[in-house]
Amino acid sequence: MLNQCAYDIRKAAEKAAFTLCMQARAYDVLDYILAEEGAGISREDAEAFCRAYNECGESVERLYDEDALRNEAESRVASLKVAMNEARFEAASAASLHEFAKEVFEIWQTSGIFARKRALKELRERAGFRLESHRIGNYVAKTFDLMNEAQARFARAQQAVFAADVSYKIKPEIYSKIADLLRSPVR
Repeated sequence: MLNQCAYDIRKAAEKAAFTLCMQARAYDVLDYILAEEGAGISREDAEAFCRAYNECGESVERLYDEDALRNEAESRVASLKVAMNEARFEAASAASLHEFAKEVFEIWQTSGIFARKRALKELRERAGFRLESHRIGNYVAKTFDLMNEAQARFARAQQAVFAADVSYKIKPEIYSKIADLLRSPVR
C-alpha cells in the first residue's frame, strides 16, 4: 500500500487534487505505520515513497482539499442514508403495529363484542393483511416477527452506512506524517 500511496502522490500532482480513495489509503498506511512501528516496510518502499513525496514538494499539502473530500464522502453515503432512514421508518411502523396488536389482544380478552369487533377492524386496516377473529393471539406473534425483521433490515442498513462512511479518515498532512515517520531513523 505504501507503493500505491507513492503512486497516488504523483497522480494527485497531475490531477491537482487527492481523491477520497487516496486519502483513505494514506490514512490506513499511517495507521499501519503507527501501529506496527514500521515493521514490514522495506527500505526500498520507504525510499520510493519519500522520493515521490519530495518530487511533488510542498504541493502535496496544497492538493489536500478538505471540503471536496468531505463532499465526496457525503455523496458516497447519501443513498445509503436514504435507505437507512426508510428502514428506520419501517421498523418504527412495525413496532407500532406490534404494540397495537398487543392492545387489541388485551381488548379481545377483556372487553365486549362491540369493542372487540371495532379493535379487530382497526387492526386489520393497519396490518394490511387478513386477520381471522378466532386467532387473535397469533397476530401478536406475527407482528412481533414482522417487527424483528424490520429491525434487522434497519440494523443492516445502518451497518452499511457505518462501513461506507470514511469521513474520519479525512485529516490534513497525512502524507507529510508518513514521510516524517519513514525518514526517522527509529523504525
